[in-house]
Amino acid sequence: MVNIIFSAIVIVCLAVLGYIVWKKLPQLSNLDVENLPQEKFSKKKHEIISKRIDAQSKELKKKIGRRMIFLEKIWGRLQLKFRVYVGNVERLWHHEQMTKIKQEQSVLSPEEKDQKIRSLIQDGEQNLSLGNFEQAEKIFITTIKLDAKVADAYKGLGETYLSKGSTEEAKQTFDFLLQLEPENDSVMVKLAEIAEKQGNVDEAIEYYQRAVVANDSLSPRFAHLADLLLKVGQPEVAKEAVMQAVELEPQNPKYLDLLIETAILCQDKKLASDAYHNLRLVNPENSKLVDFKDRIEKI
Repeated sequence: MVNIIFSAIVIVCLAVLGYIVWKKLPQLSNLDVENLPQEKFSKKKHEIISKRIDAQSKELKKKIGRRMIFLEKIWGRLQLKFRVYVGNVERLWHHEQMTKIKQEQSVLSPEEKDQKIRSLIQDGEQNLSLGNFEQAEKIFITTIKLDAKVADAYKGLGETYLSKGSTEEAKQTFDFLLQLEPENDSVMVKLAEIAEKQGNVDEAIEYYQRAVVANDSLSPRFAHLADLLLKVGQPEVAKEAVMQAVELEPQNPKYLDLLIETAILCQDKKLASDAYHNLRLVNPENSKLVDFKDRIEKI
């Protein structure tokens, strides 16, 4: 009986407590947690810490930036010092080389000097043939420093520059060599070839003309000169050049072919016919004979 009474009392108490909670539930749901004193304090503390971290981060970035600028300045100074150092080393090396050469010149007898020059040129030519262009260049320059009038040294240096693809340096070298040897037709041809390679056809023609005047025994030069003259629209002058080539090699089918073409352009029927007959005798199977015959008959 007592247990039943006690249980009833407990149930009544729980019911009363549940009723009170149920009545207060709307108020609890509308409670502004953020406005509680404890929550306000925690939020404020978080804001203060965040601001402090941001401030410290910005200050750290400024310090790093200042240090980077300082390091860049130091690096720039180091680079400048290194460049100055390299320049001083190069000047010192050049001075030592020049001093060494002058000492050798003062010590060597004329015979020893000539022998040394010959040895250097031979060594330079050997390196050039082996493709050691940098070494060949140094050797030929050393030779020129020993004697500034050694033509073979300039020739070797010019050939070295051509092999390296340094066309402008080769041109300057051969120009100077031509001043040393104004009648050197081989140098004129080299300068003509360089001019043609650079697209200066008029300059190439001028050098070839000088070359054939200095040496009129080489038919390929006359033939190539004729080709260049045709390119610039001078068939009459080209005709004279190719006639010289044919005179030197009367049975050369290539030159006879060129002579016929040039004679047709010049409307010189007799010259074209004579060259045609010669070509037919030399090369009767030439596929261009029929075409040449038709074009000559139309002159």
